Amino acid sequence: MAGDQESFRRAVASVPGFVYRNSLSLVVISVVWFFVSLPLVTIGPATLGAYAAILDLRSDRNRIDRSRVCHTLRMNGVAALLFSGVPVAFGAVAVTYGVTALREGSLVGEGAALLTGYTALYVALALVPTFVRLAHGDSPIEALRFGLGWLVRHPTPALTTGILSIVLFALLALLTVAFVLLFAGSTFALQITVVEAVAGQSRQSPSTTPVREPADT
Repeated sequence: MAGDQESFRRAVASVPGFVYRNSLSLVVISVVWFFVSLPLVTIGPATLGAYAAILDLRSDRNRIDRSRVCHTLRMNGVAALLFSGVPVAFGAVAVTYGVTALREGSLVGEGAALLTGYTALYVALALVPTFVRLAHGDSPIEALRFGLGWLVRHPTPALTTGILSIVLFALLALLTVAFVLLFAGSTFALQITVVEAVAGQSRQSPSTTPVREPADT
């Protein structure tokens, strides 16, 4: 737990410098993500593309490789589309149960709303590390397994990162134009940095290629 906290603090502290050094590229990522996400159903693939681009900026090349981003979307874009719909579906069910329970005074309905709401939150938190691995090029099953395992092993950094993401969303939404220019780039940079720092991925894989354990000799 102490190791998680130290890794989390170092990760968060490094994000402003990364955002400053790559500000122009992150603004482009944010703007593209915003307009591609406008149909709503495209949020998953748009987020995957933004993650892949940010991983390129975090690599030794420090530049966006559009061909690699497109390749990542071809590989895992459908999975990103499907995965992103899961928390939305559970959230919609939670709201439906909640409204009905309040109107009818049903304890069972309130319980169902809480359960489905918690499930939506859990899945949303698990999708952050899942999308990181999808952007690295892992298969959907491998990425989902990593995401669930990361959340189970590191619940505090996961929840804190989720809260910080919501805070950034709220603050930038108040500034309107700043949301379009800054939200995706800064928020996704935070999420990727925390996931890789806490999991130790940044030390094991400085490039954007998938991390593989060496075979025993």
